[in-house]
Amino acid sequence: MALVRVSQPDPLRTTSAAAASATSGVRATGESVSDAQESMASQGTPASWTGDASQAAANEFTALSARLDAASAAFVRAVTVLDAFDDTLQTLSSRRIDLVERVSELNGRIDTYDADVAASDKDDATAQEALVQRSANLEREATALQADVDAWNRDQESAEQTVIAGLQGVDTVAEGQSAASAPNRADAAALADQLQQKVDSGDPEAVADWWSGLSPEQVAALVMHSPQLVGNAGGVPSEVRDEANRTSMLSDIDYLTQRRDDGQLTDLERQQLMNAEDARDTLDDYQDRIDPETGENQAFLLVYRPDAFNGDGGVAMSLGNPDTADDVTSFVPGLTSEATSLSGNVESMDRLMQLADEKNGDRSVAAITWIDYDAPSSGEGLTDDPWDFLQVAGQGKATDGGERFADFVDGMRASDQGPDAHFTAIGHSYGSTTVSHAATDNDLQVDDMVLIGSPGTGSADTATDLMPEGHLFVGSADYDPVTLLGSPAIGALGHDPAQADFGAHRFEVDPGSYRVQDLFENHSSYFNEGSTSLDAMADVVAGQTPDEVDGRTLGSYQTLDTLVVGSSVVSGGEQIWNGVEWTGGQVADAAGWTWDRAKDAGSWLNPFD
Repeated sequence: MALVRVSQPDPLRTTSAAAASATSGVRATGESVSDAQESMASQGTPASWTGDASQAAANEFTALSARLDAASAAFVRAVTVLDAFDDTLQTLSSRRIDLVERVSELNGRIDTYDADVAASDKDDATAQEALVQRSANLEREATALQADVDAWNRDQESAEQTVIAGLQGVDTVAEGQSAASAPNRADAAALADQLQQKVDSGDPEAVADWWSGLSPEQVAALVMHSPQLVGNAGGVPSEVRDEANRTSMLSDIDYLTQRRDDGQLTDLERQQLMNAEDARDTLDDYQDRIDPETGENQAFLLVYRPDAFNGDGGVAMSLGNPDTADDVTSFVPGLTSEATSLSGNVESMDRLMQLADEKNGDRSVAAITWIDYDAPSSGEGLTDDPWDFLQVAGQGKATDGGERFADFVDGMRASDQGPDAHFTAIGHSYGSTTVSHAATDNDLQVDDMVLIGSPGTGSADTATDLMPEGHLFVGSADYDPVTLLGSPAIGALGHDPAQADFGAHRFEVDPGSYRVQDLFENHSSYFNEGSTSLDAMADVVAGQTPDEVDGRTLGSYQTLDTLVVGSSVVSGGEQIWNGVEWTGGQVADAAGWTWDRAKDAGSWLNPFD
């Protein structure tokens, strides 16, 4: 008798990522309804209104507020149902992958059995008896596995019916009113006050402990009521921070787009809208980055503050879930970094993440781009007016940014699940000075540190001031002028960590182009595809040690003055020093500024610290 093959489970009709996207839209709408209800409840009619008309208006305000409150309660119920559906889909996705593998393997053994039967000697009683026994065993396995497949199919159907019934349970005015008057309704305002107190205490571990005690409905209510608070609170799970920040982002885009269309947008709001749209577009770029087991999108918006720093904005995004990854890295970019520079920096971290993932075997990787400090920036750009651009680039912004970054890492540590992740901090350019201040001033809780293109390490005199011995790694291109600001004298931003006497582990970096017009391009080349610096950083992220090269000693490298002069001559740019313009634009300004600043490094920025 021929054996029956086991059927594969039905296709997964809804992915976790699709469900999460739909939930974000519902949650954002619910936030708008909640805001409108609170505003109406608190304001009421103007105090100057009197008489019957005023009373009638007050009654209408009260009635409308009640209707909005019922709608808000209904949205909380709907989001709770959708969140549960998303969780179920993740479980179903993992189960389905396992079932598909088991079915394929068993059906393959049945195919082999059939081939063996066809080739067997019908007169060999012993062989025939063995085939009969194999048939019985395979049939038992197939029956049991088909039952598992059928159960999975029923569970998918049940999950869909459950979410439909849940949404239908709050799709009328009466059902919304019932949800609003339920005795166990979550008090979102009170929960927000409690969370704010935990955040203000500066203890993300306390936030994480408190959060773990919330019910699903309390979480849904709190995220809808205060997404800005939840999304930027260290210790809150990364998945929830992402949900909250996407809620704020979608709500901002909807509101600010309408104000723009109405001609009411202020300059700050215009920048805020740009920041929100850039965050949305960057997330969209990675919408197909899906966990193959759970179906969950692997792009997480961990910080969203589009109006911070006078409109420059604060933002952080992770590829991979930092709460569950084995190796986590967080990158702090430098000068000119603001919310609208998220996309390019995430691309750099994506390259690093992919390479680190190839190196670390079965370990998982999460790569965070963190731009939540007031990095020096200029609307005109570096080479247009370098002196104006860097007047404010003393250590003050790096000091403040270092405190914020250390707090962010503490929050990531608090929301980490399972064994502590191996955490690497990477700072580029002014971001390296910021990371250095996070370590010297704020006890940065990372396992390894990488400084690339560093103009100085703040108050750190040696590598051990930043990290325990052997855990500070430095990449410094020989033709990167920014890395020479701290040598041979101590520059305004501190020591050059690539100097041999600093004591860091210096890894190999491509020296870069020896043309004066390319010097600042050298400074931005550390994450280039196929570069030695990218490979070395991936080693560190993966918990490995990159090959070491000698640190700088006087006479072993070109100092800033010789680099600028030599690269100018090689470029055929002797006239640069005579102030003659050339077709490369205004690079002469940058080169001249670099040399001028190097000559009196250590004092030129002190007034701005």
